Amino acid sequence: MNPGSRPRRRVPALSGASLSRRLRLAQLDLFEKVLETGSILAASRELAITQPAVSKSLRELEQQLGGALFVRGKHGVTLTELGQLFARHARAMTSGLQDMADELNAWHGGTAGRVVVGAMLSATVALLPEAISRLRDMAPDVLVTIRVGPNSVLFPALARGEIDLMVGYLPANASAATKDAAPGTRLVHVPLYDEGMSVVVGPDHPLAHRTDVRVAELHRFEWIVPTPDAVAYPAVRALFEREGLSLPRSRVESISILTNVGLLARRPMVALMPHSVATRLASAGLVVVLPLPSLGSFSALGYTRRAEQGMNMALQHLIDALHAVGDALQRGAGLDLS
Repeated sequence: MNPGSRPRRRVPALSGASLSRRLRLAQLDLFEKVLETGSILAASRELAITQPAVSKSLRELEQQLGGALFVRGKHGVTLTELGQLFARHARAMTSGLQDMADELNAWHGGTAGRVVVGAMLSATVALLPEAISRLRDMAPDVLVTIRVGPNSVLFPALARGEIDLMVGYLPANASAATKDAAPGTRLVHVPLYDEGMSVVVGPDHPLAHRTDVRVAELHRFEWIVPTPDAVAYPAVRALFEREGLSLPRSRVESISILTNVGLLARRPMVALMPHSVATRLASAGLVVVLPLPSLGSFSALGYTRRAEQGMNMALQHLIDALHAVGDALQRGAGLDLS
């Protein structure tokens, strides 16, 4: 009778849990090596263990599975029917382990993984897109998830560990950010560059092609200004106070970049925007930056992370990219942001 089809020994019913307790990963490796070489002796040589040790491990595996896996002969071994069944699943398991090893190596090397970024709208036009583009060149398999919102929402989410990094204006006082966080949670704020303000209009605005413009003559137009709770709002008030003017009565308060661009395209309005945002939109032909004297910087733009946070390589790569882009923006270097 063919040993591969001899009557099966009765064994207790198996389950995934029982097999996970019985089988060892080393047994799978050993089985695969015997199958690959076709010989217990050859397998023992490649694995650098004794032939009796290989034979013993195989016998233990056969006992756990309830039957012979190989037919031993003078010229090596061949699979039994049970061995053929087990070989299919063993290959799947070892292949899965290799896939996991590859993914773990990629994760540790920063070429795979996931980074969740909280972003203020001010960072979503120039700084963050360029940084993510650089990250994609370095590590195309890293999944980047962007959550957009105000400081009042994103900082607490960062403190609670729901996001990995916050990118945007660095507030003067972010103590409220840790309100809902675990005791001892600390946030680290890292400035990248100082952000200034620009006054912009739509391409068809009557003042779009003027080479000399004064704030006083802009006062009669409808305006778009940041909301009172925005970081840039004090700079807006200062702009008009320096000219002895009040805030325009006819105004829309908005920090929505898409809404503001849409309004400028439809009405002869004037808007205040962060300089990096205005420059990017002007290069795309969506707005015109008016030639006014420098309004000065109103805030540092950068990123915030948890002090106790572990730094995987994917996150580190993104931070490195943010620093590179921030340096270029601080120098006024000509980034191709079109």
